[in-house]
Amino acid sequence: MNKLKRKYGFWSIFMMAISATIGSSILITFGSVGHQVQQNPILMIIVWIIGGLLVLPEMLLLAETSTSYPENGTSYYWLRKANWNAVSFWFGWVMVFFVSATAIATAVVSLGAVAVTIFNIQGSEEALAWYGRGIGVGVLLLLVVLQIFIPKGSGRGQIVFTMIKMLPIGFVLILAMIKGNVTNSFNAEVINQNLGNIYMSSFMLLPAIALTSFAYSGMEAITYVSGEVINPQKNIPRALIWSTIAIILIYVFLAIGLLTLANPKDWQGPGNVWTNAIINGGLPKWVANTFNVLTTFIFIGSLNAYLVYHSRLVFKMSEEKDFFEIFQLTYQKTNMPWLAMLFLVIVSTFYVIFPSLMEVVSYLTLALAVLKFITQIVIIYLRLKDPHYVKHYNNFIFWLLALVSTTIAILMFVGTIILMWNFKTSITGFWWNIGVVGLLFLGWPIGIVKVYLQKKWASTKQNKKLEIE
Repeated sequence: MNKLKRKYGFWSIFMMAISATIGSSILITFGSVGHQVQQNPILMIIVWIIGGLLVLPEMLLLAETSTSYPENGTSYYWLRKANWNAVSFWFGWVMVFFVSATAIATAVVSLGAVAVTIFNIQGSEEALAWYGRGIGVGVLLLLVVLQIFIPKGSGRGQIVFTMIKMLPIGFVLILAMIKGNVTNSFNAEVINQNLGNIYMSSFMLLPAIALTSFAYSGMEAITYVSGEVINPQKNIPRALIWSTIAIILIYVFLAIGLLTLANPKDWQGPGNVWTNAIINGGLPKWVANTFNVLTTFIFIGSLNAYLVYHSRLVFKMSEEKDFFEIFQLTYQKTNMPWLAMLFLVIVSTFYVIFPSLMEVVSYLTLALAVLKFITQIVIIYLRLKDPHYVKHYNNFIFWLLALVSTTIAILMFVGTIILMWNFKTSITGFWWNIGVVGLLFLGWPIGIVKVYLQKKWASTKQNKKLEIE
């Protein structure tokens, strides 16, 4: 089977990190974060800054580990290096089925819904949903074709699509400079509301910060393709750190721009999107329509990035014999894992066809918090036990970063529980969500059985070979 070659430079992975992070989630996250801080603009900006700064220690740890093991697969591969094979098997499949596939499916469905609005397609609600899904899947397949068959299209595509994804954000900032009014949000009445009696304790900001952590997820995309990065020891740490700083600045400026366009109460709330700030800001309808057109680039750019780095996990699992060997097939002219990409498309399309499943998967943020915690543990283990681990930081700095990152993972776990409790429709619904997460972890025993059978099969094969000799 062909190996994936090193072909991505600094700018390709830097743009990939930004494109993977700035996805469909931020369209809703800004309104939801505002709702959590009771529409207080100062708290909203503070939460976005804190959320970004809390990501930095994790990125610094990932930089050290990914340069120690410049191979594709991120935490999955690191678990293999630690010889935690049952855990890595479970971890990999959770990532593929409940993270990779649902991320792609969410972008597909969102893109289709916006496209239906833009083209003013008429029909029943059910028919419009199917039209949207068809359009979204069609765009996804087109991106697959472009990545597989166009030489250097994958690396250059990250740069091009990331620049295009900046258009709607730039559009909002330009509107804010031309039509914005700081008194919409930044006045004494709005700033002081609920500030003293609700958010005296920083603990109460946890749900809001937990929401920002979802919007900040994506920079780690670089570690999925470490095996294809040119000069990884230099480019990976730089790209991780600078992409994090860039995204913090983008989010903060975007929050300020939205707050100057409309009063927080007119657009902030669970599920509300940016368009509400534009419409309720007294701007012409064509402005909102233009924004909708530009928004499609966010989804297209996200899909382009997802296809690159999520397919590498499938490829790596195939290399490590946690999946069929055939999924290591690549297209010779572009060195792209075409079958791994098609597998992700098929699984994602399943979620697109049955969107009710996504309602269940949306509550697996608790599981994601656990996966982050496992990543922290394996990084610490490898640094202590593996003589080949390359230490970039002295022990004090490393343990400080590890302590902060692990504490944040635990706090995000707690914050997610609070968030789920706040948004629950009933006590039964809340515990149902917890039960779904518990069911997910039943995949762990399957990994244990799989590893046991593999070892037994290898031992039997070795004994037969010795008998023949």
